[in-house]
Parts: sequence; structure tokens; C-alpha cells
Amino acid sequence: MATAAAASALLLLLLLGPAASTSSAAPYHPPTVPELMERFGLPRALLPETARRYLLHNDGTFELFLDDGCVVEAAGYRVGYDVKLSGTVYRGAVTGLVGVRVRALFVWVPITGVEVAGGEVAVHIGPITKSFPVVGFKSSPRCLAGLAVDASLPLVE
Repeated sequence: MATAAAASALLLLLLLGPAASTSSAAPYHPPTVPELMERFGLPRALLPETARRYLLHNDGTFELFLDDGCVVEAAGYRVGYDVKLSGTVYRGAVTGLVGVRVRALFVWVPITGVEVAGGEVAVHIGPITKSFPVVGFKSSPRCLAGLAVDASLPLVE
């Protein structure tokens, strides 16, 4: 009886081929940074194109990594990104943002959050909120060559 069972199992393996012996689990391909932004209802262009890696925790907290520090020109402002950004992401919003600054006159001022609603992107710069049309955030900004956040300039917190 054991021989018949073994023969049946062998016949089944031969008929099914290698697919029967390999795992049926597909490899996991996490979303790219731009895909993740879209899933949370945020424009792709809030981040420079060098943002490629991230850790997203179940509670919405995240760490996002750029290839290098970066300064971009956006809506007439210079925006600086550190190598590591962190905060909490929700549908249409990022709060507690750390690692992004905007240059105002002679100082870099932290951007602490972003909200997207009604066709507008509201950027929180300390107690001030500045809104921009969401249509201005279609493609990721490119880092300006040779520029990084100038550590010698004061940071207002």
C-alpha cells in the first residue's frame, strides 16, 4: 500500500513538473517613491527625483532617503532636502516633517508639513501656511547642480 502511495505521488510530481516543487509565492515589489506618493494622494513632485528608498511603518511614520542632499527651485523658492527625511504620512497629508527647508531671505526655515486638498498644496512653514496650485507639482524637481543646503546659513526653528 505504501508503494502505491509513493508511486502516485511520484506520478503527480512528474505530471505537474517543477511548478509543484517551487513556492507559489510571488516576489514582493514595493511601490516606488512616486507610486507611494500617489497612493497617499500626494503629488509626485513634492520630492526630488533622487528620492528612491524608504521605510514605511504601520503607524504611518516614515523615513525617506535621497541619494544625496539636494536643493531645488520650486515656485520661485529654494527648497533644501537632507539625505534623510522623516515624518508621518496620512491620506493627503504629511505631518511632523523633518529634513526639508525653504530659504527665506538669509535663513533656511523648516517645512513641517504638507496638506493636499481642493486642488491646492498647503505647505506648513512653522506657523505660516503657503498654498500652491497642485497642477504645479506634476514632475519631480531636479537637484540644482553643485548646490546643497548651506550649513553656514542660520536655521530658524
